[in-house]
Amino acid sequence: MVGTGTSAADVVARTSTAVLELGRAWLIAPETNARGEALGLLPGRGFWVCGRGGVLGDVDADVVAAAVGFMHPDRLRTFWESRPAELAAAKAASEYADCCFTWARRALAGVPEPDLARLTELTRTVVDAALPALGGALFAGWRAVPAPKDAAASAALALQALRELRGGAHLTAVLATGLTPLDAALAAEPPRGGPAWARDLGWPEPYPDAAALVPARAEAERLTSELVAPAYEVLSPAERSRFVELVLAARAAVG
Repeated sequence: MVGTGTSAADVVARTSTAVLELGRAWLIAPETNARGEALGLLPGRGFWVCGRGGVLGDVDADVVAAAVGFMHPDRLRTFWESRPAELAAAKAASEYADCCFTWARRALAGVPEPDLARLTELTRTVVDAALPALGGALFAGWRAVPAPKDAAASAALALQALRELRGGAHLTAVLATGLTPLDAALAAEPPRGGPAWARDLGWPEPYPDAAALVPARAEAERLTSELVAPAYEVLSPAERSRFVELVLAARAAVG
Protein backbone atom coordinates (compact mmCIF):
# COMPACT_ATOMS: atom_id res chain seq x y z
CA MET A 1 0.00 0.00 0.00
CA VAL A 2 1.24 3.48 -0.86
CA GLY A 3 1.87 5.51 2.28
CA THR A 4 1.48 9.18 3.09
CA GLY A 5 5.03 10.07 4.11
CA THR A 6 7.25 12.71 2.57
CA SER A 7 10.56 10.89 2.38
CA ALA A 8 12.04 10.72 -1.11
CA ALA A 9 11.07 7.05 -1.33
CA ASP A 10 7.51 7.82 -0.21
CA VAL A 11 7.15 10.56 -2.81
CA VAL A 12 8.34 8.27 -5.58
CA ALA A 13 5.84 5.62 -4.49
CA ARG A 14 2.99 8.14 -4.31
CA THR A 15 3.61 9.86 -7.65
CA SER A 16 5.30 7.49 -10.08
CA THR A 17 2.08 6.04 -11.48
CA ALA A 18 0.52 9.48 -11.91
CA VAL A 19 3.61 10.79 -13.71
CA LEU A 20 3.60 7.81 -16.07
CA GLU A 21 -0.11 8.23 -16.76
CA LEU A 22 0.18 11.96 -17.40
CA GLY A 23 2.84 11.28 -20.01
CA ARG A 24 0.93 8.39 -21.53
CA ALA A 25 -2.18 10.54 -21.96
CA TRP A 26 -0.63 12.78 -24.60
CA LEU A 27 1.44 10.00 -26.15
CA ILE A 28 -1.69 8.03 -27.05
CA ALA A 29 -3.96 11.00 -27.78
CA PRO A 30 -5.64 10.69 -31.21
CA GLU A 31 -4.31 14.13 -32.12
CA THR A 32 -0.75 12.97 -31.51
CA ASN A 33 -1.17 9.93 -33.74
CA ALA A 34 -2.84 12.00 -36.43
CA ARG A 35 0.02 14.50 -36.42
CA GLY A 36 2.54 11.71 -36.79
CA GLU A 37 0.77 10.30 -39.81
CA ALA A 38 0.46 13.79 -41.31
CA LEU A 39 4.25 14.05 -41.06
CA GLY A 40 4.57 10.87 -43.10
CA LEU A 41 5.44 8.53 -40.22
CA LEU A 42 4.19 4.97 -39.98
CA PRO A 43 0.95 4.45 -38.05
CA GLY A 44 1.13 2.97 -34.60
CA ARG A 45 4.50 3.61 -33.00
CA GLY A 46 6.10 5.60 -35.80
CA PHE A 47 5.77 8.95 -34.04
CA TRP A 48 6.61 7.40 -30.67
CA VAL A 49 9.93 6.19 -32.07
CA CYS A 50 10.81 9.15 -34.28
CA GLY A 51 9.42 11.90 -32.05
CA ARG A 52 10.55 10.55 -28.73
CA GLY A 53 13.89 9.41 -30.12
CA GLY A 54 14.35 12.53 -32.21
CA VAL A 55 16.05 14.30 -29.31
CA LEU A 56 19.03 12.02 -29.99
CA GLY A 57 19.57 13.54 -33.43
CA ASP A 58 20.07 11.93 -36.82
CA VAL A 59 21.75 8.79 -35.55
CA ASP A 60 21.67 5.15 -36.54
CA ALA A 61 18.60 3.25 -35.38
CA ASP A 62 20.67 1.15 -33.00
CA VAL A 63 21.50 4.28 -31.01
CA VAL A 64 17.79 4.88 -30.50
CA ALA A 65 17.19 1.19 -29.77
CA ALA A 66 19.84 1.31 -27.07
CA ALA A 67 18.07 4.23 -25.41
CA VAL A 68 14.52 2.91 -25.80
CA GLY A 69 15.54 -0.55 -24.67
CA PHE A 70 12.21 -2.35 -24.68
CA MET A 71 11.42 -2.48 -28.41
CA HIS A 72 13.03 -5.11 -30.61
CA PRO A 73 15.85 -3.37 -32.52
CA ASP A 74 14.58 -4.57 -35.90
CA ARG A 75 11.09 -3.23 -35.25
CA LEU A 76 12.50 0.07 -34.07
CA ARG A 77 14.72 0.33 -37.15
CA THR A 78 11.67 -0.10 -39.38
CA PHE A 79 9.98 2.87 -37.73
CA TRP A 80 13.12 5.01 -37.52
CA GLU A 81 14.14 4.52 -41.13
CA SER A 82 10.61 5.15 -42.41
CA ARG A 83 10.99 8.80 -41.45
CA PRO A 84 10.75 10.98 -44.58
CA ALA A 85 14.14 12.28 -45.70
CA GLU A 86 13.01 15.88 -45.29
CA LEU A 87 11.96 15.31 -41.66
CA ALA A 88 15.09 15.76 -39.54
CA ALA A 89 15.19 13.97 -36.21
CA ALA A 90 15.23 17.27 -34.33
CA LYS A 91 12.15 18.41 -36.25
CA ALA A 92 10.34 15.17 -35.40
CA ALA A 93 11.16 15.75 -31.74
CA SER A 94 9.96 19.34 -31.94
CA GLU A 95 6.68 18.22 -33.50
CA TYR A 96 6.30 15.58 -30.80
CA ALA A 97 6.92 18.15 -28.08
CA ASP A 98 4.36 20.45 -29.68
CA CYS A 99 1.79 17.65 -29.37
CA CYS A 100 2.65 17.45 -25.68
CA PHE A 101 2.19 21.21 -25.31
CA THR A 102 -1.09 21.32 -27.23
CA TRP A 103 -2.50 18.46 -25.17
CA ALA A 104 -1.44 20.12 -21.91
CA ARG A 105 -3.08 23.44 -22.74
CA ARG A 106 -6.37 21.62 -23.15
CA ALA A 107 -6.11 18.86 -20.54
CA LEU A 108 -4.68 21.01 -17.74
CA ALA A 109 -6.85 24.05 -18.39
CA GLY A 110 -8.70 23.50 -15.12
CA VAL A 111 -5.55 23.59 -12.99
CA PRO A 112 -4.78 27.06 -11.57
CA GLU A 113 -1.82 28.65 -13.31
CA PRO A 114 0.10 29.29 -10.05
CA ASP A 115 -0.20 25.58 -9.24
CA LEU A 116 1.14 24.64 -12.67
CA ALA A 117 4.01 27.07 -12.27
CA ARG A 118 4.90 25.59 -8.89
CA LEU A 119 4.60 22.06 -10.26
CA THR A 120 7.00 22.98 -13.04
CA GLU A 121 9.45 24.51 -10.59
CA LEU A 122 9.48 21.52 -8.26
CA THR A 123 9.62 18.98 -11.08
CA ARG A 124 12.45 20.85 -12.77
CA THR A 125 14.37 20.92 -9.52
CA VAL A 126 14.24 17.13 -9.33
CA VAL A 127 14.97 16.67 -13.02
CA ASP A 128 17.94 19.03 -12.93
CA ALA A 129 19.34 17.30 -9.85
CA ALA A 130 19.45 13.89 -11.51
CA LEU A 131 22.65 12.70 -13.13
CA PRO A 132 22.28 12.22 -16.90
CA ALA A 133 23.58 8.65 -16.59
CA LEU A 134 20.72 7.76 -14.24
CA GLY A 135 18.01 8.48 -16.78
CA GLY A 136 20.04 7.83 -19.91
CA ALA A 137 20.14 9.53 -23.27
CA LEU A 138 16.40 10.03 -23.75
CA PHE A 139 16.11 11.65 -20.34
CA ALA A 140 19.03 13.96 -21.07
CA GLY A 141 17.59 14.81 -24.47
CA TRP A 142 14.12 15.64 -23.18
CA ARG A 143 15.54 17.59 -20.27
CA ALA A 144 17.30 19.80 -22.82
CA VAL A 145 14.16 20.60 -24.85
CA PRO A 146 13.50 24.36 -24.54
CA ALA A 147 10.61 25.05 -22.19
CA PRO A 148 7.57 26.90 -23.56
CA LYS A 149 6.47 30.07 -21.81
CA ASP A 150 2.96 29.06 -20.78
CA ALA A 151 2.39 27.24 -17.51
CA ALA A 152 0.50 24.18 -18.74
CA ALA A 153 2.92 23.29 -21.52
CA SER A 154 5.94 23.95 -19.34
CA ALA A 155 4.58 21.65 -16.64
CA ALA A 156 3.90 18.90 -19.17
CA LEU A 157 7.43 19.11 -20.53
CA ALA A 158 8.94 18.92 -17.05
CA LEU A 159 6.80 15.87 -16.28
CA GLN A 160 7.84 14.28 -19.57
CA ALA A 161 11.49 14.65 -18.58
CA LEU A 162 10.68 13.14 -15.17
CA ARG A 163 8.93 10.27 -16.90
CA GLU A 164 12.02 9.65 -19.00
CA LEU A 165 14.14 9.69 -15.85
CA ARG A 166 12.24 6.74 -14.45
CA GLY A 167 12.15 5.07 -17.85
CA GLY A 168 15.92 5.11 -18.17
CA ALA A 169 16.42 3.95 -14.61
CA HIS A 170 13.90 1.17 -15.19
CA LEU A 171 15.89 -0.19 -18.12
CA THR A 172 18.95 -0.33 -15.89
CA ALA A 173 16.97 -2.05 -13.13
CA VAL A 174 15.47 -4.62 -15.50
CA LEU A 175 18.88 -5.65 -16.79
CA ALA A 176 20.37 -5.64 -13.29
CA THR A 177 17.77 -8.14 -12.09
CA GLY A 178 18.68 -10.53 -14.88
CA LEU A 179 15.61 -9.89 -17.02
CA THR A 180 15.69 -9.21 -20.74
CA PRO A 181 13.52 -6.45 -22.22
CA LEU A 182 11.25 -9.21 -23.56
CA ASP A 183 10.98 -10.76 -20.10
CA ALA A 184 9.99 -7.40 -18.64
CA ALA A 185 7.34 -6.87 -21.30
CA LEU A 186 5.82 -10.30 -20.77
CA ALA A 187 5.77 -10.06 -16.98
CA ALA A 188 4.10 -6.64 -16.83
CA GLU A 189 0.35 -6.35 -16.33
CA PRO A 190 -1.78 -5.99 -19.49
CA PRO A 191 -2.58 -3.89 -21.39
CA ARG A 192 1.01 -2.61 -21.11
CA GLY A 193 2.37 -6.10 -20.71
CA GLY A 194 1.82 -9.68 -21.73
CA PRO A 195 2.13 -11.48 -25.08
CA ALA A 196 0.14 -8.92 -27.08
CA TRP A 197 2.34 -6.13 -25.75
CA ALA A 198 5.50 -8.08 -26.57
CA ARG A 199 4.27 -8.68 -30.12
CA ASP A 200 3.51 -4.98 -30.52
CA LEU A 201 7.09 -4.22 -29.51
CA GLY A 202 8.33 -6.58 -32.22
CA TRP A 203 9.55 -9.52 -30.15
CA PRO A 204 9.12 -12.83 -32.01
CA GLU A 205 7.48 -15.86 -30.47
CA PRO A 206 7.70 -18.36 -28.81
CA TYR A 207 7.70 -16.63 -25.43
CA PRO A 208 8.87 -17.95 -22.05
CA ASP A 209 6.42 -18.54 -19.20
CA ALA A 210 5.61 -15.08 -17.86
CA ALA A 211 4.50 -16.34 -14.44
CA ALA A 212 8.06 -17.35 -13.61
CA LEU A 213 9.25 -13.83 -14.42
CA VAL A 214 6.85 -11.89 -12.20
CA PRO A 215 8.99 -11.88 -9.01
CA ALA A 216 12.01 -10.50 -10.86
CA ARG A 217 9.78 -7.94 -12.57
CA ALA A 218 8.56 -6.75 -9.16
CA GLU A 219 12.15 -6.52 -7.97
CA ALA A 220 13.00 -4.42 -11.03
CA GLU A 221 10.22 -1.98 -10.15
CA ARG A 222 11.49 -1.76 -6.58
CA LEU A 223 15.03 -1.15 -7.77
CA THR A 224 13.83 1.50 -10.22
CA SER A 225 12.25 3.46 -7.39
CA GLU A 226 15.37 3.03 -5.29
CA LEU A 227 17.52 4.41 -8.12
CA VAL A 228 15.45 7.54 -8.76
CA ALA A 229 14.61 8.41 -5.15
CA PRO A 230 17.88 10.27 -4.42
CA ALA A 231 17.00 12.90 -7.03
CA TYR A 232 14.02 13.90 -4.87
CA GLU A 233 16.27 14.58 -1.89
CA VAL A 234 16.97 18.00 -3.39
CA LEU A 235 13.45 19.00 -2.25
CA SER A 236 12.65 19.79 1.36
CA PRO A 237 9.98 17.67 3.10
CA ALA A 238 7.49 20.52 2.64
CA GLU A 239 8.36 20.79 -1.04
CA ARG A 240 8.02 17.05 -1.50
CA SER A 241 4.60 17.15 0.13
CA ARG A 242 3.52 19.95 -2.17
CA PHE A 243 4.93 18.11 -5.17
CA VAL A 244 2.75 15.11 -4.36
CA GLU A 245 -0.34 17.32 -4.07
CA LEU A 246 0.33 19.04 -7.38
CA VAL A 247 1.11 15.88 -9.33
CA LEU A 248 -2.03 14.14 -8.08
CA ALA A 249 -4.14 17.23 -8.79
CA ALA A 250 -2.82 17.37 -12.35
CA ARG A 251 -3.55 13.68 -12.80
CA ALA A 252 -7.10 14.15 -11.49
CA ALA A 253 -7.66 17.08 -13.85
CA VAL A 254 -6.85 14.90 -16.85
CA GLY A 255 -9.45 12.34 -15.79
